[in-house]
Amino acid sequence: MSDLFDEDGKVDRAEVGRRVRSGIAVLIALAVLVGGGWFAAKNGYAMYMDWRQANDYIGTGAVDVQVTIPAGASVTDMGLILVKAEVVKTSRAFQSAAAKEPKSTSIQPGTYKMKTHLPAASAVARLVDPATYKVVKRVLIREGLRITAMVPVLAKGTGLTEDQINAALKDPSKLGLPDYANNNPEGFLFPDSYEVADKPDALTALKAMTAEFARVAASEDLVNRAAALGYTPLQVLTVASIIEAEVNRPADRPMVARAIYNRLQGKTENGQPMKLQLDSTVVYANGGSGTLTTTDAQRQVASPYNTYKVDGLPPGPINSPGKSAIEAALNPADGTWIYWVVVNPQTGETKFASTLAGHDKNVAEFQAWCQANKGKC
Repeated sequence: MSDLFDEDGKVDRAEVGRRVRSGIAVLIALAVLVGGGWFAAKNGYAMYMDWRQANDYIGTGAVDVQVTIPAGASVTDMGLILVKAEVVKTSRAFQSAAAKEPKSTSIQPGTYKMKTHLPAASAVARLVDPATYKVVKRVLIREGLRITAMVPVLAKGTGLTEDQINAALKDPSKLGLPDYANNNPEGFLFPDSYEVADKPDALTALKAMTAEFARVAASEDLVNRAAALGYTPLQVLTVASIIEAEVNRPADRPMVARAIYNRLQGKTENGQPMKLQLDSTVVYANGGSGTLTTTDAQRQVASPYNTYKVDGLPPGPINSPGKSAIEAALNPADGTWIYWVVVNPQTGETKFASTLAGHDKNVAEFQAWCQANKGKC
């Protein structure tokens, strides 16, 4: 019989109580032992982590930060900069990690995306991967801007002043223009997205744009293809700038190019050269931008860019055309058109005609749209 029962077979309450008290004591002792062990382990782990991170952090970092590496900074300089920003624990750890990474000898200056409390090796890995971690500031110059409209955009995007940019433009001989530009940068500051240096310089920024024009002109074989059309590269670029100003739908651009060339080569009924008579060139001659029509007074202005007054093309581009417009000027569509008009400025729909009667019909459609859309023409 169990010793929990007395001689009469009844439960021995005293023995049960004793065993319960004993069990509770064991549980309490076990809890104290476990709790003390956990406390000791926790403190031990903390001490271990402190030891591990005495010279270098471990883990994946904490808070996102940006750090700027100046031009000419040595590995030591970089380490000190990163320590100050709390990215790496010690400069020594950073230098050691950099020594193990061959690409660290070509770290680019600039601003990088980092985290605080990064292992030194992780910080180095970010610095040698500018495509992923370098913060690149860019300025976008859209197609079709004349220089006077481009300057404030460039100034805002780079942090330069308009005076600084205009001062650099005053000496076009330093811009890297092609000979056929005749020392005039209009049309040769190629529209694109450009990286902004940490300490931008106006001349350097403008030269990047003329260098991009040179690259595009070479890729399009502008000089030779212009000659094949019977024009100079400057004339073709001027045609491209007119296309850029006149239409924005890709399908219309080669057709406008053909209409311009047809008009340049055409004759009036009395045998005189046919004038281009383009509002876009008149707008440029009057120092304006962005209008669809011109006034009688504007069309009377004395300017070589007023194609209502002068024969042939204006002396140079009226804006900076993009690659699509240049390609259209070099590869005009086949056709007999000499007129075109945007009949729906909202959609850009353009209609072409080979006769004045057909053109008048298209102009009437444009005028009807303007009447129905007050203030948009």
